Parts: sequence; structure tokens; C-alpha cells
Amino acid sequence: MSSNIATVRRFVTDFLGRADLAAADATAHPRIQGITGLKPMGPIDGIDEYKAILTAFVAAFPAESPVEIIDQFESADGTRVVTRFHSRQRHAGEFFGVAATGRVILFDETHVARLQDGLIIENIVSATNLEFEMLMAPVLAPMILGQS
Repeated sequence: MSSNIATVRRFVTDFLGRADLAAADATAHPRIQGITGLKPMGPIDGIDEYKAILTAFVAAFPAESPVEIIDQFESADGTRVVTRFHSRQRHAGEFFGVAATGRVILFDETHVARLQDGLIIENIVSATNLEFEMLMAPVLAPMILGQS
């Protein structure tokens, strides 16, 4: 396993999966940008914002089981790692104003991480998280679509 794949694997399983802040410090560049629905109004900008958003998300949606990596591979030039994973998280707390439902939700995500100097500087998320999106739609749709 390449060092870049190992870095991204730790970022996904420990930081994204469990909000392990030490894993974030070890794998993410201080100026990391994240393109994700967890911040629908623009990119997550910097490690401190990423930590705050992920800490709030995992508090509201704690892991029901460990992250399961389905596929992971590195680009030919070694600057990007693509990871597809499944995560099952229980909606145990308020998130974006939506009260806890107790539901276990499957997150099916593909992340494209760009690395610089051995750390993730950019993480672009593509997800098939329909259940989560429908749950959050009453709050997020107006934010994203500019409706009141």
C-alpha cells in the first residue's frame, strides 16, 4: 500500500468515520479544502473548519459500524487517491436543525483526495446519500436553492 493510500485510508476511517482529531492532524494539510454537502454553501476551508464540521456531524450521526472501504486506488501521477466507502451512522442528535430520528443511514460515498507533501490538501466528495439528503432537505434546500 502506498503512503498516499495509507494517509487517505486513515483520513476516511478515523477522521471522517469517527471524528478522530489526531487523525485529521496527521493526514490533512492545514489549508485543506473540502467540497461536501456537509457545508452546502461552499468549500470547507482549512483544517479547523473541517474538524468543527466533522465533530458536529459525528456527534449527530455516530458510527453504527466501522467505515467499510469498497475501492481505493491512486492516480498514475500519485497526486490523487480515490476512495469509495460505506458508512452506517445513526441519526442520534440534532443536525442542521433536524431533530434526531434514531434511524441508521447508509452513506455511500466516493472521495477524490489530492495530496501535497504527503497530506490531503483537497477532498472532493461525490455521494449517493439519498436518505440523508431527504432527511435534511427541508433545511438544506432553501440554503442551496436560495428559497425562503
